[in-house]
Amino acid sequence: MTNMMGGGGGESSEEMFAKLESMREVITEVNTQFKDPEKTTFVCVCISEFLSLYETERLIQELTAYEIDTHNIVVNQLLFPKKSSDCEHCNVRHKMQQKYLNEAHELYDEFFHIIQLPLLTEEVRGPAKLQEFSKMLVKPYAPAQ
Repeated sequence: MTNMMGGGGGESSEEMFAKLESMREVITEVNTQFKDPEKTTFVCVCISEFLSLYETERLIQELTAYEIDTHNIVVNQLLFPKKSSDCEHCNVRHKMQQKYLNEAHELYDEFFHIIQLPLLTEEVRGPAKLQEFSKMLVKPYAPAQ
């Protein structure tokens, strides 16, 4: 039977404490790097709906409590129907999304960079599509009207 440190149970106390000390040093270093905004930032991704926005707020509060940098929020899968669209579902969904998007801006505009991404018609798979998609993270998406 193995013990929690991965050994076979035949290790001395000194060996076990040495492993624990080594693990503590690694954990301390990782913790330090997570708290350094020059090395680590957390990008929150949500959709423009009540529950997702609520969970994003909880996540931001938790990360802030751990001193982990979060200043970017990606709002994904937004609908941008054409003005002439007669798609009732699209227009109703867009209106609902705009309501929660406005709430996100009210909550976060002062301290966060909010990136809006559209609902896509296909999956982002492969290097070419990923590279094309990543451009929208840098340059704001502008829907064709």
